[in-house]
Amino acid sequence: MGTSIELKIGGVSLSYAKNNMGIDFGYLFQEGDESNRRMDGIDYEYYEDHPELHADLLDHEAVFVRPLARMLPRLRLLKFTIETARAEYEAIVAEATETQSYVAPSGANLPFLSFDEYCDLVCRYPLASLAAGYLEREEEAKGRLKTDKDFDRVPWAENSDMFWSEVSYFSAKLAILSAESMLNVFALNSDNLVVDVVWEFGPLVHAGWESRESFQPGVRRKQKVLIATEGASDVRIIKRSLDILRPDIADFFNFVDVDERHHFWGTGNLVKFAEGLLRIDVHNKVLFVFDNDAEGVGAYRKLEALNLPPNMRSMVLPSLEELRNFPARGPEGFSVADINGRAAAIECYLDLNLPAYPPARVLWSNYKADIDAWQGALEFKESYQHHFYDQSPEALRMGPYDATKLVKLLDVLIAEAALVSPSV
Repeated sequence: MGTSIELKIGGVSLSYAKNNMGIDFGYLFQEGDESNRRMDGIDYEYYEDHPELHADLLDHEAVFVRPLARMLPRLRLLKFTIETARAEYEAIVAEATETQSYVAPSGANLPFLSFDEYCDLVCRYPLASLAAGYLEREEEAKGRLKTDKDFDRVPWAENSDMFWSEVSYFSAKLAILSAESMLNVFALNSDNLVVDVVWEFGPLVHAGWESRESFQPGVRRKQKVLIATEGASDVRIIKRSLDILRPDIADFFNFVDVDERHHFWGTGNLVKFAEGLLRIDVHNKVLFVFDNDAEGVGAYRKLEALNLPPNMRSMVLPSLEELRNFPARGPEGFSVADINGRAAAIECYLDLNLPAYPPARVLWSNYKADIDAWQGALEFKESYQHHFYDQSPEALRMGPYDATKLVKLLDVLIAEAALVSPSV
């Protein structure tokens, strides 16, 4: 008979394979997501009679498990969105329409549900409310879903006639998209966000079809994005911020090793690094990050002129409202200025309220003719760095440290990283 492996959410099967791994869904999970779950097909009476095999039982019950809410950011970074789900559904409808393979149980051809109607049907029944008890008769197995005529307007699926419970009927009739697309559709119902997504690999390993080493959590190498920055402080601040404020996707990012020194110090060297990668046709996903100051904007424009391939993108740290009226000192004394695009290095996105220091301000230094703007720098910027490094993770997440600007920076960086395409 063989052994199956499934990816499920709330008992709804999203992907199925037999006697082999099938699709590798390890990228949906992270370290710490391995657990044990009671599963159908395991002879628990046998293990009760042989308590010395408890370790073997744990291996048999091995799964990766993660709540849907914590999986969505990972899907977004890999370009799985509700819009990609829409395109997938509409392709299924087009194929079913062309082949005329769909006939309603009543014998009458009914119009297929639009994608929005399909999402409404999927989200009409929260996953936690679906009954899982086995019932032999089909009409009884459908449960309360048998009276919902919208089920008759969903394109036929390969497993449409295989069900034995309310949840399996729901799965057979509605889970017709890829696992990633179905997860995005289920997420439209906020009740589903707390439901666990489970990849049940233990039985397959226990039966000897795959090795345990084949099932590893975390992003795969080709899915990672290398973040290249102007300086070491940018790397350290961004990396620590991701680890603490966006831990569910921190493993998507690689950084240049800066423990000893930074290899591309300054905007000019970072541009040269990008030019070198272009010449050797690197296939890795790379995001070049420049400070939001005059030098950074100038370098960004030079890099954009190189027509980067889809696996490379560049960005400037985001312009923020908080930086539009910022204290500054220049040849004519003190003033309030918009430092976006002129003096907003990464330290400006930290908490700048230090009790032992005067209010934060920038110092204008030199004029950049190529972008017609003055270059400025934050005074005492190392002090703001040290203050950031001294904060506990709890202080960064919950306060009193003000991480508002850092969160905005991360959101923009993550959105840019999601636009980097893997090399063909």
